[in-house]
Amino acid sequence: MTENAHKELEALISLLEDPDNLVFDNVSNRLIELGEKVVPPLEKRWEITLKPDLQERIEDVIRKIQFNTLKRGMDSWKSGGGTDLLFGSYLVARFQYPELEFEQLNEKIEKIKKDIWLELNNDLTALEKVKVINYFLYDIHKFDKSLKKAHTPQLYLLNHVMDTSKGSPVMLGLIYAELARRLNLPIYGVNLPRNFVLCYYDPEYHEDPNNILFYINPSDKGNVLGLKELKHFLKHLKIEEKEFYFTPCSGTDVIERLIINLQYAYQRSGQPEKAQALKNLLYKG
Repeated sequence: MTENAHKELEALISLLEDPDNLVFDNVSNRLIELGEKVVPPLEKRWEITLKPDLQERIEDVIRKIQFNTLKRGMDSWKSGGGTDLLFGSYLVARFQYPELEFEQLNEKIEKIKKDIWLELNNDLTALEKVKVINYFLYDIHKFDKSLKKAHTPQLYLLNHVMDTSKGSPVMLGLIYAELARRLNLPIYGVNLPRNFVLCYYDPEYHEDPNNILFYINPSDKGNVLGLKELKHFLKHLKIEEKEFYFTPCSGTDVIERLIINLQYAYQRSGQPEKAQALKNLLYKG
């Protein structure tokens, strides 16, 4: 940072105390425009000031800067194809934990991937490959559906799920699908209402109109399901069948479902302001 830029920043931070709301709005907008580089000086000022009102103003500016950075990251991820589900869910988790680092989370998923990869070979059938994934993900690494209430926000945050091995159906399915992607296996998310499932896709399989060999329930230790069971599930819930309930969805669809579920969890757990802010991550621009 140049000397002039440093002086401007110091002046702007000092003006955050100005009682004139118009001055404050102009100053905060300029700080937000400057972006992430002003966060450390703002945090330093927050630590040394004894004025609660100034601390509150600084917190508000930092929060907006961090959200804008996150929004740009999410828009960039979508524009790049939205295929890396781990990175997409990492961005969602940064909404709650802005300073979260990706590398440690990536190392954990790579460790599980390597365990699975060592046991896979081309002679295995699709079902046998799924059994290998299930063994390592559920039996060795102990991932499982959490028994906590569905509106617990932590169940939708990647770092919490990776640390505890307990998560919501959509998070378990997301991790499963990302492992499959890294192993070059054609396993994709399926936007079934009330329960996120996966499918094993095979373009050479013509007995199913959508070329799907079978479905996988990630929240039931990878139990394999057929189309009839999914239709029975919908019938039991009195939900009208729609074709896209049974077909592969995109990576961006998976992350959008994760965001919607997290938004609902914030709302139900008494954090409506977070639920409202999270809405903005769903839309590009």
